[in-house]
Amino acid sequence: MATIIEMPELVLEKVIAFLDFKAVLTLRQVCHDFRNFIDDLNDSKLPDSKFQEIKFVSDDRRISFGLEESKKRFTCISYSKGQRSFCGKTEFFGYSNILNVAVRDMEMILKFQKTILERLQFEFHNVQLYGGSLVHTVPIKLSNMLQKLNRNVKTRTLSIKTNDPSPIMQILRFVDPGALKTIELSSLDGKMEIEIDEFAKTEQWKKAEGIYCGFNVLNLNLEDICHFSSCSITLNSITAQELDFLRKTFQNSNSSKLERCRFELRNFDEIDKMSNLWGPASIFGSGRTWYFRMKNSEEKILRIGNYIINYERFFRNFVTFDADELDNVPDEALVHDYNEN
Repeated sequence: MATIIEMPELVLEKVIAFLDFKAVLTLRQVCHDFRNFIDDLNDSKLPDSKFQEIKFVSDDRRISFGLEESKKRFTCISYSKGQRSFCGKTEFFGYSNILNVAVRDMEMILKFQKTILERLQFEFHNVQLYGGSLVHTVPIKLSNMLQKLNRNVKTRTLSIKTNDPSPIMQILRFVDPGALKTIELSSLDGKMEIEIDEFAKTEQWKKAEGIYCGFNVLNLNLEDICHFSSCSITLNSITAQELDFLRKTFQNSNSSKLERCRFELRNFDEIDKMSNLWGPASIFGSGRTWYFRMKNSEEKILRIGNYIINYERFFRNFVTFDADELDNVPDEALVHDYNEN
């Protein structure tokens, strides 16, 4: 009697097309013949896993995937001590190759994903995996896998959390710039500093609509963020002249898409210079707010705020820019007319 693997390839392809991601991944583990057959299938012949979010975490001597199909359907695959746990089943691979197993599974997960992800998230913690694989080798292997995949990953949001800047470019360059809307980059310990000029040259950066940089940015060129509709960036400091450039960019709605911008500043002593450039601010509580009319708009207003937050042991200055409705301006606030200069 012929075994199932000896069935015509067309029949096997039809069977796999009716299965979901979990069933195919389980089938792949049955034997080498099934694994090889599935691995050799063209991506178009695999079912769509339809995940909303994929989260990859290397943390505390383990690797894990979080796969969200919907708010009520969530799958976790974990790798530790040379074993993989998935859907209540545990397989042992030995310490030496568990990282390769995890990366290979990630490749399979991405091959099954046909629809655009809402979020693709990576967390690279500073830990050592079993078998002597340092955490910094994980993004390198992922980058090699993404290159081998031979197609960019489609996600609306890319989130990378790390204390080492190198994984950011290794991952960012393999994300489809046509699908990407938001880039979220952050430091796990709040101490990382990065020069972002190389990121700003990528198509992914240029075509995204929003950027969040939770680490300290060292060489920000404000012209590199004017195409975003929203941004949130941490800096050592910023000058009044740079803020004035941004004020003009916001006010001239024909030259920018910016609607919201937030700077977290470690050092800031430009208040007097801002007042000299813009005139008096409206004082509400401990914060200062400037209101400016927008070019060619009777309904919109530019609101620039400055306030300080005490984080237990240190203070942080914030400067925010928001395009708001004129109706939301307090009656007692001073509104400055539009001025191209």
